[in-house]
Order: sequence, then structure tokens, then C-alpha cells
Amino acid sequence: MLYMCAAAFLAVAAHATDDAHHQYKTGDVVTTSCANVRAYAWTPHVTRKLCESTLRSDKQSTTAKNTRDLALVAMDLLLRTTTKVDSVLRRHSGSGHHSRSTALTLQYCQLDYAAIARTVPKCRAMVKEYKPIYPPNPEVGNVYYNCVAMLGQAASDCWGYVLVDQELAKVVSMEVGEVFQRATLVRAMIEVMTGFSDNNNYDNDN
Repeated sequence: MLYMCAAAFLAVAAHATDDAHHQYKTGDVVTTSCANVRAYAWTPHVTRKLCESTLRSDKQSTTAKNTRDLALVAMDLLLRTTTKVDSVLRRHSGSGHHSRSTALTLQYCQLDYAAIARTVPKCRAMVKEYKPIYPPNPEVGNVYYNCVAMLGQAASDCWGYVLVDQELAKVVSMEVGEVFQRATLVRAMIEVMTGFSDNNNYDNDN
């Protein structure tokens, strides 16, 4: 429910395809991979433009050979952003100027971000060893998808809590929203990498 509530605050994203073979074509791997990002009906949307600009913000993307490498870049971006925003939340938590409800929200978010910090290295190690399979194997893809889904769930939980807390939303909604988008970018790269996706959750109008 929090996932759906939070997503209502974002604009609908652009198109994509699910052809995993595109990731190994010659040319700019960032452009090619982001062109294959699919739009969800109810998650934070990663447009092609946002996908490209976010990945290119990390210089590691310039040496990426395929979407697997970009998935690793996306995970590094997620971890750095989570660490940065967590420090912001901790400053607010230590101020002592919040209501009891807001104080609890801050604590919940810190727990969610701690979960992301624990999970990213494990997912990253799995992805680093990934070898493409043709045609894509749903069972293999599901293993990677489930790992990154845990990242998205933790990020969405915090964002959902913040959005319904008017006091906190005024000061950190953009920051926690950025963590949520980074987590969604990780999932998008994993989907392009493996060719596996949760088709029940796509916006069929895009």
C-alpha cells in the first residue's frame, strides 16, 4: 500500500522494450540500456532521460561494457545516495524538535536504509558474477530480481512513511524520493540485464 501511495506522487515514465540482447550491441551502452527500461504502472518511474543522466553522473559508466556493468554502477549510486540521505535523517532525528510520530518515522527510515546498506553488497556480488543466458531464463532472472526487489521495498517503505508525515515531508521528501528512484534504476538495469521482469506491474499504455 505504501508503495502505491508513494508512487502516486511521481510522473508517468517513458517507453521501453524487454529485449535483453540489446545490451550487447555495439555503441553507447548507457543509451542502449536506458532505451530498454520499461515503465511501471505504480512504481517510481525512471525515464530514459533520467536513466542516462543518472548513470552518466558516475564516471564508471564511461568504461561499462554491458548492462551488467551499469547495474553495478546503479548499485554504487544507490548506496552512496542512501548513506548521504541517512546522515540527513540522523541529523533530524537528533534535533529533538519533532513530534513522537515523526521521530518514529525517522527511526523506521533509518532501519530501512540500514537494510539497503546490508543488501547492496550481497546483490552486487551476485550481479558481478552474472553471465548472460540466451534465451533469458526466468528462473535465473528471478533470483536477481528478488535481490534488488528487497532494495526497492526498503526504499519505498521509507518514502511512503515520509510522504504521509507532513512535518517530515516538507524537509526530506526530495531526498528520500531520490533514494527510491536510485533503487528503481537498479531494478531497471537488472531487468534489462537478465531479460526478466514482473510483467503484471507494467503500465501497458506506455
